[in-house]
Amino acid sequence: MYRTGRIKLLKNDVAIKPDAHTPEIPYTYDNPSEYDKNCGTYGLEDFQLGHPECPDRFVCDVPSEDKELSAFSDCVDSMNCQMFAGMTTNANSGSASALFIHQMIPHHQNAVNMAKALMNTGKLSCNDLTDETDDCALETILREIINGQNAQIQTMKGILESQFPEYPTDDCKVEIASTTGDDSGAIANSVGLVGLGAAGVLFAAL
Repeated sequence: MYRTGRIKLLKNDVAIKPDAHTPEIPYTYDNPSEYDKNCGTYGLEDFQLGHPECPDRFVCDVPSEDKELSAFSDCVDSMNCQMFAGMTTNANSGSASALFIHQMIPHHQNAVNMAKALMNTGKLSCNDLTDETDDCALETILREIINGQNAQIQTMKGILESQFPEYPTDDCKVEIASTTGDDSGAIANSVGLVGLGAAGVLFAAL
């Protein structure tokens, strides 16, 4: 995720050179899907549940009559699935540092998506972040997550590019077995997050 901006000079609120688009941006912008636009996120389109690498739910007991909470919970399910799939990685680099980064990037991406999704709901009422209200305190946290963890993601990607250029990613796919399945190499769906050890702790830590 890159951040780029151009400075447009105005005179009397009118652009002096409205058709000037310099400097040239050497990449195209990522365009979110309609699903991500609704969630306020990026990259979740392909991680809606039943995804083969995810359990059948991450959020339980969502009241069906609460349409807004149901929609937000669906987004949370997808972003947790994205992280869940992203945090199954190989250790081909032979480096603990690279393994840490390969695990931490999707964890950070999930935190950013969670923060953006909550802000997207419009449920927080804060006109001035310096106000000492619960909503302003929470929005401050969300903005710090988005800015801070996005910056850390870029730093970690830079370390991979510098020290481990052959392993910008190192994903392995671990499919979730059905409760009646016989795939001993997959995680049983009935295990849920409680049996996932450190991964379960990471979900709780978000």
